[in-house]
Amino acid sequence: MRSLISGSGEYRYITVMDLTPREQPVVRRAVAAYHEMKKEHRGAFGGTTADEILEELKPSPVRWNELAAFVIQRAEGPTRRKR
Repeated sequence: MRSLISGSGEYRYITVMDLTPREQPVVRRAVAAYHEMKKEHRGAFGGTTADEILEELKPSPVRWNELAAFVIQRAEGPTRRKR
C-alpha cells in the first residue's frame, strides 16, 4: 500500500491503493466525513463518522484497517501547497 521514496534528501510516502468500484464512492464519503469531523465542533460530533461509513462495506478486519489508513492519509495528506 505504501512505498517510501527519497528525493532531495527528504522522505515522503506515496500511497496508492486499488479500490473496487464498490469501495470508491464509500471511501470518498468517508474522507468527506473525516474532514467534517475535523472541523471545529463543540461537544460531541453528531454526524456520521468515517468509521460508520466504512462499516457499510462489511470488510474483513485487515481490509478495514487498510481502508481506514487510506482515508486518514487522503484526508490529512499533503495538499498542493505543501508539496
